[in-house]
Amino acid sequence: MTGTPPPHPEDLRLPPLRARGRWPLPGPRVAIVGARRPTPYGEAVAERLAMDLVRAGVIVVSGLALGIDAAAHRGALDGGGLTVAVLGTGIDVVYPAANAGLAGRILEAGGALLSQFPDGTPPRRGNFPRRNWTMAAISDLVVVVEAARGSGALITADAALSLNRTVMAVPGSVFSALSVGCHQLLRDGAALVQNARDVLAELQGPRVVQDDPMAPPEREDGDAASTPPAGDDLLRHLSDVYPLDPGVLARRLGLPLPEVVARLTRLELEGAARRGGGGYLRVRSGRQGCGMDRAGAG
Repeated sequence: MTGTPPPHPEDLRLPPLRARGRWPLPGPRVAIVGARRPTPYGEAVAERLAMDLVRAGVIVVSGLALGIDAAAHRGALDGGGLTVAVLGTGIDVVYPAANAGLAGRILEAGGALLSQFPDGTPPRRGNFPRRNWTMAAISDLVVVVEAARGSGALITADAALSLNRTVMAVPGSVFSALSVGCHQLLRDGAALVQNARDVLAELQGPRVVQDDPMAPPEREDGDAASTPPAGDDLLRHLSDVYPLDPGVLARRLGLPLPEVVARLTRLELEGAARRGGGGYLRVRSGRQGCGMDRAGAG
């Protein structure tokens, strides 16, 4: 795959990181990166994709820049999930200043701000390619949403490839210069993203994905209900797509593991949750009771 060469390709080690907030965070991590001046389409895609991914238990990583980065962080927060911002400045310097409020929301929600630079480091042009490399290094997968030729997002993509991470790209309008980078990635073999299921499929291995662009991962069919059934609020932290380990859930919520296991077991007996893939999944409303039926059928 072509693109801007990543910095220091001979050094694949993760630099020492300073953190504000909770770090490291357990669970799969997906970096969402792209243009600083996106189209409304690109911004909407980044927000929706991040929102759906965190609802499936994924941690969203981005760079706190204007545009796609900020949209990804906002989507993750609006989805009630966790997001990590990797800074091109010292950990005590939020850049751009316009995103100071967003940085505060990230920390309040239980996410983190990370930096490989000493405290007080101001924004310098040479810092950001190195920051992009770090974003790729801490992520399991990188999604590029809108990138012009020579975009910094392509540095993140190239770094991911050098680190044997999966790179995915969102297709855009053939009339937009911001689609050039993504379309080049797709021509060179990047996986196509049209919804969160595509990303989850890459994280989990081959599976059937939906053709409805950007359809949320909680839905596989025409069911109107996408909210968890009433009852234990633990349900809203479960996905019907990505199995969540009870230990991960306990750490994320700050609850004792025995309590989480007991509540999950009760939800399973009620038919609202089920075990699978090494963790627990939420049962869609149309399938509730199936677990009990199976249990009684033996």
